[in-house]
Amino acid sequence: MIKPYAIRNITVQPGLVLSPMSGVTTRAFRRLIKESNPGAVGLVVSEFVSVEGMTRGSRRTLEMMRFSEDERPFCVQIFGYDVDRMRDAALMVQDSGADVVDINCGCPAPKVVKRGGGCELMRQPSHLLQIVREVRKAVSIPLTLKMRSGWDDGTRNALELSKMVVSEGVEALAVHGRTRAQLYRGEADWSIVESIAETVSVPVLGSGDVVDRRSAEARLTGKVAGLFIGRASIWNPLVFREIVSGTPSALKGNEPLMLSLLFRYADLLREDFPESSCAGKLKQLASQMCRGAPWRKQLLTLNSLGEQLRLLELVRNGDFPGAANTPTFPTINDESDYQSFQHQDPS
Repeated sequence: MIKPYAIRNITVQPGLVLSPMSGVTTRAFRRLIKESNPGAVGLVVSEFVSVEGMTRGSRRTLEMMRFSEDERPFCVQIFGYDVDRMRDAALMVQDSGADVVDINCGCPAPKVVKRGGGCELMRQPSHLLQIVREVRKAVSIPLTLKMRSGWDDGTRNALELSKMVVSEGVEALAVHGRTRAQLYRGEADWSIVESIAETVSVPVLGSGDVVDRRSAEARLTGKVAGLFIGRASIWNPLVFREIVSGTPSALKGNEPLMLSLLFRYADLLREDFPESSCAGKLKQLASQMCRGAPWRKQLLTLNSLGEQLRLLELVRNGDFPGAANTPTFPTINDESDYQSFQHQDPS
């Protein structure tokens, strides 16, 4: 049982959050995850959005804040360094109708930290506190913050910073148990997540290495309120329902289910992006989700959405060499169809 938690008047139920991922958690991907995991995703978060682009009126950047009503509760994560722009961007998030605004203090990307944003803010506590104060004064919606355990092994200051930002009005924290120096290598240190959860008075969510029900249960210990799930949702877009139900989705090798997800994702992408942009995003999902499929390699060579869909139609109709003959095409929204494809081996 994954318990809910509350950010002021917003109930996140269950306590599972689709983590912000640059270039991934677009409106189309968020909707795919919400639809594919009915009742199993408590909160979705946008890609992290540049306050420079927002406050300078970049249409492409502003589009990143767009969301659908069925995504609620919905959070927009902002990143940057300039105090005034962070404040103004937070106001823009509030004006957009989003439920929560989140400050990114965890991104390890060189192009972000060299400009003072992301995890670099953990090395400048006084500046970070100034940002939090100004944002908190400016907006009335809930304010949250995501960070890492620290910059490197010698500066694991997440506990100290957590107490400071909570005292300034941050209402929930997400902590990734790796340092900036680790990037995504090695194992996440969940002891620091647990320590922060035991110390501060707001909900603390953990992030890092949650990939299935077993790993989720192992990390929901002590006062940890919930979990952020990122990369695992690309490998297995059904991971949220797997965690909640305890039944493995067994997407690997399940051709009808993979096809259903890819076709639906293509439809959602078409609503938001030009055809020229859809192909790359479909490949992004297929490259991780469809490992082992005999047609994956060929799909990844195609740069046109139309060509990709024609290939997938061949697979669906059993006309692709080596593909399984699957004349019945299930939809992931039909629970009876979904259950018929459940894998019985919990490993």
